[in-house]
Amino acid sequence: MKRAITAITLYFLLALAILQNWLFAAVLLIIIFSYQFGGASLIPLAFLIDGYFGNFESVPYLSIFSVVWYLLVEYVRPKVARLGDTDL
Repeated sequence: MKRAITAITLYFLLALAILQNWLFAAVLLIIIFSYQFGGASLIPLAFLIDGYFGNFESVPYLSIFSVVWYLLVEYVRPKVARLGDTDL
């Protein structure tokens, strides 16, 4: 239950940070959210924000970036998790 509340809180804070143009906070929240919960649920948020700002009339940069970010996170996340498993 605590994990779900954390995910929802981070998700709403991320949406607020992007809508208010708090880019440094948004980047930090994206990194934290992606490491803990994966990047798949960031894609619908990016599509909604691109639609809100009308970016589908031109190039929807946020949506494209979210798909690329998802692919990057899914590639890097297992490698980062394995770093903590090694015994030196």
